[in-house]
Amino acid sequence: MISVITWDANFRESYHTLDYFNRQTMDKSLFEFIWVDFYSTVKHEVSEKIQDMENGRFFCFEGHGKWHLGRCLNAAVRQCKGDLIVIPDGDIVVEENFLDEVAEYHKKYQELVLYFRRWDESKIDSVNDNGIDISRLRNVCRLTNPTNYGGCITLSKSIFDYVHGYEENGLFSEAGANGMELYTRLKNAGFPIIWHPTHKIYHPWHEGTSPQDYEYMEKLKLQMELIKNRDLNVVYLAG
Repeated sequence: MISVITWDANFRESYHTLDYFNRQTMDKSLFEFIWVDFYSTVKHEVSEKIQDMENGRFFCFEGHGKWHLGRCLNAAVRQCKGDLIVIPDGDIVVEENFLDEVAEYHKKYQELVLYFRRWDESKIDSVNDNGIDISRLRNVCRLTNPTNYGGCITLSKSIFDYVHGYEENGLFSEAGANGMELYTRLKNAGFPIIWHPTHKIYHPWHEGTSPQDYEYMEKLKLQMELIKNRDLNVVYLAG
């Protein structure tokens, strides 16, 4: 079984990701979809969408203080049923055959870590409507960051467990380089890593897409310094 796990910290502006995973051509008995939130607040729209998914469920981490995607996702992985994990960003759009493509790749290559490049919509190309149209995103989205490790990663649960999952240290709270940190330990552990050569995922523009304030940049510098000295056996799970 495949476990698709995405997350929130009560700040998402739209929940279109749930819609696109609900439209997958893969039989719903073959995968589950988990929406995990760092805080206990559950928005009505999320509840409705999860209820509409035969294979969807909501999981609350009930964290406190600054949100932390690593703690949130690690908790959800411990609860998941699948032996293959798909972790997409919580506001991306995917093609209807996305999970079929994921399953096919992991059948071909053992112990594979597969990333998908995220193509981004710019503010100037965004539109003010209530719908997210993938056909329009295909035309307007551009590859702005070829190594965005947070767009979507797929890997076996055994590999995820082997590298101890995401970093939980408080330095990696809120936006930052948590995805790159996990990538570094996967690479150091010797697992084959592939960026899918053709399949794209799409990210509609929204406010706060690229935080660049001073505090964010200073924290990112500290994270990058730690990542430079990373090896497989160094895992900070303190708060």
